[in-house]
Order: sequence, then C-alpha cells, then structure tokens
Amino acid sequence: MKKVIIIGGGIAGLAAAHVLSDFCPEILIIERDELPTTPETRPGTPQAYHPHHLTPRGRMILEQLFPGLNNELLENGAASSLGKDIRFYYPFGELIMPDPGNDAACSRPFLEWHIRQRVLKNKGVRLLTETTVTDLVIDSEQNKVCGVTITSGNTTADINADMVVVATGFHSRLSEWLNRPGYTIPEPELLTTNLGYSTRHYALPPALTLPWNLLHIENQEQPGVPTCVVSIMENNILEIILGNIGGLYPPTDTAGFEAALALLDNAVLKELLQQVTPLEAPRGYRIKDVTFRHYEKMASWPDGLMAIGDAFCTFDPIHGTGMTIAVMQAALLQKKLQHTGILSPSFGKDFMQAAAKIVAPAWWINAVADTGHPQVKHHYTEAQKGLQFAHVFMEQVLRFSVSFRQPALFGLVWLVRTSFLSPQELINRPMLDMLREAGLAGPLDQLIQSGEVSDPRQWHHDRCPDIPAFEEELFIPREVLSRQ
Repeated sequence: MKKVIIIGGGIAGLAAAHVLSDFCPEILIIERDELPTTPETRPGTPQAYHPHHLTPRGRMILEQLFPGLNNELLENGAASSLGKDIRFYYPFGELIMPDPGNDAACSRPFLEWHIRQRVLKNKGVRLLTETTVTDLVIDSEQNKVCGVTITSGNTTADINADMVVVATGFHSRLSEWLNRPGYTIPEPELLTTNLGYSTRHYALPPALTLPWNLLHIENQEQPGVPTCVVSIMENNILEIILGNIGGLYPPTDTAGFEAALALLDNAVLKELLQQVTPLEAPRGYRIKDVTFRHYEKMASWPDGLMAIGDAFCTFDPIHGTGMTIAVMQAALLQKKLQHTGILSPSFGKDFMQAAAKIVAPAWWINAVADTGHPQVKHHYTEAQKGLQFAHVFMEQVLRFSVSFRQPALFGLVWLVRTSFLSPQELINRPMLDMLREAGLAGPLDQLIQSGEVSDPRQWHHDRCPDIPAFEEELFIPREVLSRQ
C-alpha cells in the first residue's frame, strides 16, 4: 500500500498519521483550517478553548507513541504536577489525592501543536490545509474507497489513495458519505445530554505557588449549580470551567459566571479568585447529543476505509474521555500493523471491529454517568439493563470513599471511570455488602427489588450479569498498575 489520506489534522488524525508513517511511504493529512504557527485555537475546533484533560492511561499511551513528549511539553511552558495534589469537593465531604509523577498539564491547542510538529517531521508525511473533503470516491463494484473529493477555494478535485482514514471529529460527515446504495448505516446509539459549559482563563501571579494541580468541585444538592473544575495549563494560566447537563447551561456573561462561582461556596476557590487576574470574558460551548455510530455493525464496509476518534464515537466532554480513546485507537492501529506487517485493503473492517471493543467500555461508563440525570435520554433499540443501577452503585461507592476517607477505594472508582479497570472490579457482591454495612445500599436494594438487575444471590462468582464484563485484554491488570 503506497498512499494513505487522513481527513482531519486534530489529535486523532495526527496520532494515526504518526503510526501509519512507519508502514506506508506516503501520508497526506487534509485539514480544512489554516493551521496556526503557534499554539492557539482554530475555527475547526472551537471546543479547544475549553479544558481537555488526558486520563492517566491516555498520557501513558501518548508517551509510548511519542517518547519524550511529556518532557518537551514541560520544557516549553506546560504546568507540572510534581509535588502537587488533586482536590475533590462534594456535598458529602472532600478528599485530597496525591498526583504522582511529573505530568505536563496544558491546553488542547498546545498539545496538538507539539504533536503536529513531531508528526510533520516523519518521513513521507504531508499536510494540505484550507482544504475541505466533500465526499469519498467509492468504487461500488469493488466495494472499495479509492480516494476523496476535495474543494479548495473555487477548485474541486479528486485525490486517489489506497486507504482513507476519517478523523473529522465531532461533526463528521462519514454517515452521510456512506448513505448510498449498497450500504446500510447502523442505528446510532445516542445520549441526548444537552450539555453546556463555560470557561474563563486567568493569569496566575508569577510568585504564587499552588499546592494543588486540579480542583474538582461538585454541589449536586443545589439544583442547577454547575460542576466546577479548576486547573493550571501552560504559561502560568489558570482555567476554570463550569459544566452542567440537561439544559441547565452555565452563564457565559462575566457577572453570571462570577455569581455561579460564588454559589459553589468553596473556600479554596474564593481565596484563589482574589489572587488571579481574568484574561477575558467567559466562553460557552453546548452539545445536544453524543453518539456511538456503531460502524462495526455494518454488513458491508468498504475496503480502504477507517474511522478514528470522534468520527467513530463522540463522548460527553465533561468526562475527559475523547482524546484518550483516540490515542488508544492509534495504539491499536500500531499493534495490528506490527502483527500483520502490511496495510491491506480489508484492514479497515478488521480495525473498526477491534476499535469498537475499545470504545464500548468508555461509552458504557459515559452512559452510566449521564443517564443518572433525569433530563438525559438514552436512545437505542438494544437498550441495556443495569445503567441506572451502575450509576447509583458508583455514586454510593464514591460517597463511601469520601465520607470515610478511603483514598484507595476512591482511586478504584476513577480507575474504572478512566478505562484502566473493568466495571466489574467495582460493581460486585463484596462491594455491595460493604455498602450495606455502611447503610448506603438503600437506593441499590430498591433497584434490585424493581428488577433493574438480577438478585445478588444469583450473581455468578459475585459478578452482576447485567454489568458488562468487556474483554479482559482491554484493561490493565491490577498487579501491573500497582507497580506503576
């Protein structure tokens, strides 16, 4: 295979290009934006102004794909987690967790810019900017994608390729491009979240040294009060984001934003706001739906085509999952190519089916977190049992770990939420018994009695059959985690 076209120059597209450049002599990345010469937001990614956090697993994989990237980010102004902690505040208590290591914290544009500089140094990689892909070129008789149709200015042309990778993000048009005779698009799985968030940037005083790397503040007992996350990024800039779900959008005007922060009634945040200087007015962003497109279920998938990142599945950004899943898919791509040694025309279908297995646990966790809110609607014919039970279970374990100062248990919750461990490591009979002993299992017993899940006395090996196991190889064994 001689030529691959990658549509989209974001994190997913760049990671795919980096991997593919070891196996294919010509990689062409087509990006509709004019890319900035310095790390800054661009029109095609308006959400990039808002916080984008890699999970620990995402950072680990990114460092494997781009050795030395973490140190490069730190050397160029990214904030460091060294010697700092992460502070969580809930209505039922607070917990301070160490943030081990020396991880770089930065904005999405800063991370993307540094990755792009590396990828463009790879042999055979070219970048075509200010160019929009309007369609796929498909040979219907051979069931094969042969290239793409592009427009640039007033010019329209076809570009041939042996493989096309769609990495066009949240607003991907792949379903539209495949909506033609011979292809049946599967029913997408939708979560109608009506999510809104608002972000404001502040300058930190050069002499101010903060003992923490991130503040996570929730006040769910007051309806409408948003969740707040405060973090430090490059160049001594602080970012504060307010997020809410179900159409309860946080304010984007300065007075409203400040009033919302005051409602959180957090002493650490109050003191911080007296020491920092706002750089600009808040900016908002809204998302109606997130979607798992289930392309892996297509009976006929054309040769020479792959989708990666948000073009395959979009996640609720509040959970910080998207970039991690994108780099996990890039790592999968690398692993499969190292095994096969070639990029065959039928490789795309095999990749999509394997990539769906990576998406599935993260999507399930996303659905569990969001469907606990009454305003969120889950739209899918194959409705899964146990989502509400899993939501309440995780919330009660979280409440137990914070209320009784159990950092190891709190860490277990986050390891499951960030795709390190299987959900069944958390949702099982011994954990249910622990909650019962603590008097926190009442809501769970009500769901059991209603038939939401099977009776725990019938659980096999203490595992609830209504909680998906997923494939063991998708997760990191506990003994490996304990050594890191």
